[in-house]
Amino acid sequence: MKILACDTSNRACSVCLWEDGKLIDKRYRNDGLTHSQTFMPQMHDLMEKNRSTYEELDALACTVGPGSFTGIRIGVSAVKTMAMVLEKPAIPVSSLEAMAFSFQEEDALIVPLIDCRNKRAWGAAYYKGEKVLPEVASDISSIRKDCLDFRKKELPGKKILLIGTGAKLFLEEENEDVEYRDGFDEILPENVAAVAEKSALAATGADGNKEAKAIKESLLSRYPAAALMPVYLSKTQAERTAAEQGKETKEIPIRYYSTND
Repeated sequence: MKILACDTSNRACSVCLWEDGKLIDKRYRNDGLTHSQTFMPQMHDLMEKNRSTYEELDALACTVGPGSFTGIRIGVSAVKTMAMVLEKPAIPVSSLEAMAFSFQEEDALIVPLIDCRNKRAWGAAYYKGEKVLPEVASDISSIRKDCLDFRKKELPGKKILLIGTGAKLFLEEENEDVEYRDGFDEILPENVAAVAEKSALAATGADGNKEAKAIKESLLSRYPAAALMPVYLSKTQAERTAAEQGKETKEIPIRYYSTND
């Protein structure tokens, strides 16, 4: 299965080519330039340098959130449009799940956290590659309590491993067996591709030598491009301001998960 996967949901902007469980090549930038400047040129350069065409792809994948509202829209809009034109499946990937993917073999509660200001974070928790606490946008104190309570009840004696820009907020209070792993604040595009491939295989029930055939037959119906949408865990500043001013806002098909909105 050949996948073009990308992430524009946080500070870095990245894209990769992935085929049958292996990274072919990738582009990654975290130099302060806006994603609107760098994303499409990176993608086209990646395809050109690897002598690949968009038509030969089996699927496209991108992170859909949580993260930067503007960044998410750039990636989702581009991938959705390309997938619709190419008539290819578009696979959504959680930014938090992609962050945690590198640590799926570690025997610890993996907690990816993205700082969303005001002592709040987007977060979730994973163990052995499976999500055990849902994605939330919440005060860091609430996230900390949920993680500590879950560890005490379900994983006694296990370490909590923190990654992401919100991890230092978690560490403002001392807790036993809690570790911050530096250097993993951003999302690797190969992790996005790996999660997308995992989702595709699970959705289609493909295995062994039948993977490619099974995916090609059913993947488009499972992940149509038109269904690709951002997943925001909290409302945008514009929406909050409109609500404060008593203005009406249109309902659009975006999922929100916020305990405070």
